[in-house]
This record gives sequence, C-alpha cells and structure tokens, in this order.
Amino acid sequence: MLACGGGGAKAPASGSASADAGLEAGAAAQLAATPPPTGLPPMASMPPPGVVGSKKAKRRSDAALAACGAMSRPQAKDPSELVKKLGEACAASSKMKPLGALLRGQQADKDAHQASTFRAEANRCYRVYFAGDEAVKDMVVVLRDSTGDIVAESPAPAVPEEGAACFTVADEVSVLVAVGGGKGAWAAQVWSD
Repeated sequence: MLACGGGGAKAPASGSASADAGLEAGAAAQLAATPPPTGLPPMASMPPPGVVGSKKAKRRSDAALAACGAMSRPQAKDPSELVKKLGEACAASSKMKPLGALLRGQQADKDAHQASTFRAEANRCYRVYFAGDEAVKDMVVVLRDSTGDIVAESPAPAVPEEGAACFTVADEVSVLVAVGGGKGAWAAQVWSD
C-alpha cells in the first residue's frame, strides 16, 4: 500500500489551498496593473466581440493624406521644425490648420508615456503630426477618447497614418506619446479642419 502512495501522504491543511489561491490571485492582479515596460499606456479592457475602437470618432481614409509625409522619417535634429514642415506640406491635402501650440517633451524608452489633451468638436476631423530627435529610435502616438477607447495609433509621423480622425460628438481627447527605443526630445502638433 505504501508503494502506491496510499499510506504516507498527508492531506494539505485546509487553509493552505486557499492561501495558495489567494497568492496566485494577488500575483495575477499585480501583473494586470503593471504597465508594459516600454512606457506604453496600460492596455485598455477588451471590447465585446464585434466592437472595435471608439464610439465617439471614426477614422476617415484619404489617399492624399496617407501619401503626404509617408516617406518622412519621424526623426530629425530639430523635431519641432519637422512637425511644422509635415503639417504645412499636408495642409493643402488635408485642408487643416494647427489647433494650438506645439507639444514638446523629453522621454526615454524606460519612461512612462506622456499625455496631453485637446478638445475635439463634433463633426470636425483631426490629425496629429509628430517627430523625435535623432536619438529617439522608435516612438508611437496614440489618440484615446474620454472613455479610454483608442481612436488611432501610429509609429509614423502622423496619426492616423491613413487620413484623419473625425468625431461625431464633442470630446476630450488624450494624445499619448511613448518612446519605445532611445532617449531624447519629441514634438507633436494637433491639426484640425
């Protein structure tokens, strides 16, 4: 009987199984709350099946805007100057103008994302141009609506890459900038029709 394991094994104490489950639940909660190491924003909760993106804005594809600035690298010695040039080069295609002053920051890949906000008006479209300095090797910009849903994201010098984000209702929009590789200065600017 001992060879089959029937005699010498002790049953676990009644409290240890629940303690183990509690430790596992605590570890899972900690992992879920920890932001990714790249400085990107925490992952938003998954929408129900069939629901994609923001309910407050839709991306509008535009071949002229997609081509505008597509060949530009999102790095430059002076990121502010590149952002201005991109916006001006795309102004005829987009029929947009700057919404406000340039956004600027310093960031490293180990840093959390930096957030700014702007007020989107109903029935208006928006596009954000951005660039990092030559030491910033990889970056991404994410637009989120006030509920946290992603409107658009892009590693290219404009978000959305393929056109503009058009809002059906007025909303407070977050512009999240994250550096995924390198360290340095960045600039971004919101343009609107």
